[in-house]
Amino acid sequence: MHTADADPDMSSGTAPAAAAAPASPSQPPGEGAVSVLWSFGKCLAALLPVYLAGYYGFSISFLLLGVMIYMGYKHGRLEKEMRLKSSMYLLENEREFTTQKLFRSRRDLPPWINFPDVEKVEWLNKILQQAWPFVGQYLEKLLVETIAPAIRASSIHLQTLNFTKVNLGEKALKLVGVKAHTEQDKRQVMLDLYLSYAGDVEINVEIKKYFCKAGVKGVQLHGKLRVILEPLIGDVPLVGAVTMFFIRRPKLDINWTGLTNLLDIPGLK
Repeated sequence: MHTADADPDMSSGTAPAAAAAPASPSQPPGEGAVSVLWSFGKCLAALLPVYLAGYYGFSISFLLLGVMIYMGYKHGRLEKEMRLKSSMYLLENEREFTTQKLFRSRRDLPPWINFPDVEKVEWLNKILQQAWPFVGQYLEKLLVETIAPAIRASSIHLQTLNFTKVNLGEKALKLVGVKAHTEQDKRQVMLDLYLSYAGDVEINVEIKKYFCKAGVKGVQLHGKLRVILEPLIGDVPLVGAVTMFFIRRPKLDINWTGLTNLLDIPGLK
């Protein structure tokens, strides 16, 4: 019986060249063109102040002042983002940080450690965490259906204002501790709520008429809120009025976006 000669590639045991891995898909030409134009536009925007300063004969000190303001702005933005991230991490790992209190200053410890009469309310924090998405839905409805129309009606320049995104994020407001005062007046209940919030909230607003976009992306709030339930009455809901205020000015840090980034410029902040 006559047999055909074996293929040299098969006899040697090597894989054929056709089995090579397929080439990765190339980037669409439209996206490449947009990225090139965007890079070119950023270069022009960076060189424009230099050109204008030379064209109008400004001193070099104006350029140096502008560079200093820009560097201060970038440094402030970076520092604010780092503070927000560290606060979010601290709230997520409170137990670990509390057990390492020997390496932390006393003012950074939770109030229920510094003050024995301040109680932890983990059960309430779990309720807040569970209800937080629905709080976001309520806030979105409030901003879009109530606050936005009121703002548009207040000025002719704001008739195209619209909230494009309202998202409270996944991080809920946390009660670090609660202190109750019931010894002063029998017809009232006074509560001190130690609030701590570091969340990835994102709220964007747009004024289409002027092509303006602004918003907030990240908020940090720490403070002691006093809640007074007074007077206590014999009918439902058992409380005649609720008064709320911060005893001291709370620590509030807002990470602005869009046009409101100007608020982070040194001097305007």
